[in-house]
Amino acid sequence: MSPSTFVGRQRQVDHLLSDAARARTEGARTVLLRGDAGIGKSRLLEEYLEHTPLRNRALGACLELGAGGLAFAPFTALLRQLVREGGPVPAAGSELTRLLPGQGEAPSARSGTDDHDRARLFEAVLTYLEERAAPAGLSLVVEDLHWADASTRDLLVFLLRNLGAAPVHLVVSVRSDDLHRTHPLSRALPELERLPRVTRLDLAPLTREAVAEQVAALSGSVPDPDSLALLLERSGGNPLFVESFLAAPEGGVPEGPRELLMRRVEPLAATTRRVLGLASVAGDRVDHGLLTEVAEASGVGEDDLDEALREAVDARVLGATDTGYVFRHALLAEAVKGDLLPGQRVRAHRRYAAALEGGVPGLSRSESVAQLAHHAYSAHDHPRALGAAWESAGHARDASAHPEHLALLERVVELWELVPDAAERLGTTYGELLLGVCLAAQTAGDPRRAVEHASEALAELDPGSELAARLLVARGLSYKELGRLEALDDLRAAARNHPEPAVVSANTASVLMMRGSDAEAERAARAAIEEARACGDRASEADALVTLGALLDHTGEEEPLEMLRQGIRIARELGDVQVEMRGLNNLGSNLGSRFETRERLACAQEALDRSAELGVARSQGAGLANGLASALVAAGRLEEARARLDAAPAGEDLSGARRQVLVAQMAALEGDWETSRGALEEFTRLLPRETSTRVEYMSHYYARLLGLLFEPGERWTEAARVILEAEQEVRMVSHVRFSASTGSATAMVVWRLRRRAEPGDRELADTLAEPLVSVLEGGDWPVSPLGRLSGETALAFLEEDPERAAEYWDRALPLAERAGGLSLVECLFGAFWNALGTADTGRARDLLRRCEAVLAGFDLYVVRQLVAEMRAALGPDSAAAPPAGLTPREVEVLVEVARGSSNREVGEALFISGKTVSVHLSNAMGKLGVANRTAAVARARELGLV
Repeated sequence: MSPSTFVGRQRQVDHLLSDAARARTEGARTVLLRGDAGIGKSRLLEEYLEHTPLRNRALGACLELGAGGLAFAPFTALLRQLVREGGPVPAAGSELTRLLPGQGEAPSARSGTDDHDRARLFEAVLTYLEERAAPAGLSLVVEDLHWADASTRDLLVFLLRNLGAAPVHLVVSVRSDDLHRTHPLSRALPELERLPRVTRLDLAPLTREAVAEQVAALSGSVPDPDSLALLLERSGGNPLFVESFLAAPEGGVPEGPRELLMRRVEPLAATTRRVLGLASVAGDRVDHGLLTEVAEASGVGEDDLDEALREAVDARVLGATDTGYVFRHALLAEAVKGDLLPGQRVRAHRRYAAALEGGVPGLSRSESVAQLAHHAYSAHDHPRALGAAWESAGHARDASAHPEHLALLERVVELWELVPDAAERLGTTYGELLLGVCLAAQTAGDPRRAVEHASEALAELDPGSELAARLLVARGLSYKELGRLEALDDLRAAARNHPEPAVVSANTASVLMMRGSDAEAERAARAAIEEARACGDRASEADALVTLGALLDHTGEEEPLEMLRQGIRIARELGDVQVEMRGLNNLGSNLGSRFETRERLACAQEALDRSAELGVARSQGAGLANGLASALVAAGRLEEARARLDAAPAGEDLSGARRQVLVAQMAALEGDWETSRGALEEFTRLLPRETSTRVEYMSHYYARLLGLLFEPGERWTEAARVILEAEQEVRMVSHVRFSASTGSATAMVVWRLRRRAEPGDRELADTLAEPLVSVLEGGDWPVSPLGRLSGETALAFLEEDPERAAEYWDRALPLAERAGGLSLVECLFGAFWNALGTADTGRARDLLRRCEAVLAGFDLYVVRQLVAEMRAALGPDSAAAPPAGLTPREVEVLVEVARGSSNREVGEALFISGKTVSVHLSNAMGKLGVANRTAAVARARELGLV
């Protein structure tokens, strides 16, 4: 028999090899290899790695160690292999040393809920792989993703989104029959398959011909048809089961897969079976030194162990690796372990725990203690399991493995009451433990679990204690993440006994601002700054300065600018990346509200550059790219904005959802309604209503409103319904800060409804106008340049007296000239209609000419539609009003199409994109009542347009 026989999978291996070749020339590619247990995934991957056209290669496997297992296990294995085969050794203090124990001192992890340590680690792994891939390529295999820890899954997704042009071919295997409905991968895999350059390869059972070939290779003879039919029926075409049948064909029909697989083991010597039982308790692979110690404790000497291992390897039950042994298949390890009696399993776990507690040569402390925690727990050795889980939790924290850190701390909570002297062993109290679990849950992104743990601790504590105050702050911040009003109750209760009042005040200010209680938030932020300076708490000072600077944005004064810059400086000195980035974002927003467009763009670029300097650009740059794109959209530079978004990875998180809002807004401005609606649908997929804060949906409502305002068909009643829904959900109209961003659009809907004056329009318009007028006249409206422009524009659209409306337009227009872009077009449009209302046609013509001048440099569908509406209102004496409601740009497109030009050629001639040409042409065909290009050109000729 030849163990290297490879049958029935040549087409699949050829697919992997050709895909790898494409990765070398086209950039990173990934294959998700799926199939049932025993179907041949590992054998296929061996063949792939043996023949890959890429120069460097490495393999890592996920381990089944239960809750809080060894985080990042496959990537640790991959990196070790790459270093061993000539890759650079990470320097001491490098982020990579978190995953490579023994390669140097690892950087210390930050405490709290800052996620930037994890971001730096992910970027360090990405950079190392990119460097090893250049120039001749890198093949990476990750096996058994169904056993992956959460951190491994997170790092894998990050790599898939960011490897880009690097010549890396990544193949990931998954056992399909393990993916039950609640498995973490059940939802994640479809998301991964939608990513660019990710494909799926399913392994089906072997065909009749392939099974015959396998039998011939293994047994040396061709099976007769009846035997082959029986074997195919019993094995289901599963290669592992075929081998097992052939190993002991005289055994009859087995009761199930376990009995079938054990046929390979039963003929072996008693000592060999005993050693295999010990090895199976470690999982599907075991370190040689560790197995030696466990075997010796079980009465198996070194010589007998060597003989037993040799027999197991020769029988192809085990395979030898550089450091130990691996079962021929994980199913085989499971079958051997399942054949042990309960007492045998417990004793084996106990012996593993004893061996690991003293340390095993070749295993790092983090690896040893992770396995120790597993074995001690399985052996019901609660004191030893408690200490190991506690220590392993520390290693997980230092490796930025947040989900595993949380899982291990929860294991400690589970064991606490089972170990009477737990507090003395760990040097902490139960309340302090639960505070740590709460903070770990926050860092792991699970605020609901954080609330549960904090609530459990608070139920047992003296409410006046310092620990209770800390727990209240932790729970309050978790409530904040959930958008729950209880956050303020907890923070206010904590203020009475918390030893760091500035921390409480700074967080209270942030929560109040998020709620929209701006006056209270300002008082809390100012108090926090005073308290922080009094006690030297610079972190809270920076946090509160950034919050206060954002709150005072509406004043248009210099004070908030200085506060933001000071907060950024302090945060940068302290290394508080989260506050620094929040400060830069808020600073950019403040500059935008002053119409300092160049400075705003520079600030957004600074944030991106700073993220690159800190090593978190690719992991956390998506949100910062959104900020820069938003600034570019406001400046009317949509093509640049789109390029910025395309260059940044689209995350499956909050930043990804916010990106979709920007995409929706840009598409609406360009008249691409299908793309706009699709982006908003993607937003709701990424941020489902039931799990998202209401405030996040404010931008979603605004993007919907923008589309309905300008989409053909006078969909203003529908726009009004969206505004009313948004008012009910997030107070989009009656909240000053929100209304300052959306008020002019709301007022335009009111103006449209009143002008149309169909049944019900007046009542609907008045319903919208009432809360908007109230907030405009409430005395708290922003006085920054942007606030004044928004207010004057809204009042002008709402005012039904033309003379009074003209006063508002006169005040708005100079501000709009400073703002530029769509704001200027909106004002010119409104002032135009006001001029017509007062019969001042000369002024109307002047406003139209000014709007046409804007159109020359701001060629968007929305602007063209408004200009066309103004031209049509002036009648035939205006510059040129094409028939059939066509816009001048649509006529230009028709002229080029009549010349036989393609969409790309039309775009080149008119200096617009081919996609925009398609939109114009579709709109023109709709207005002309035709179904294709030829008919459109013919109709245009009838009208004398071409």
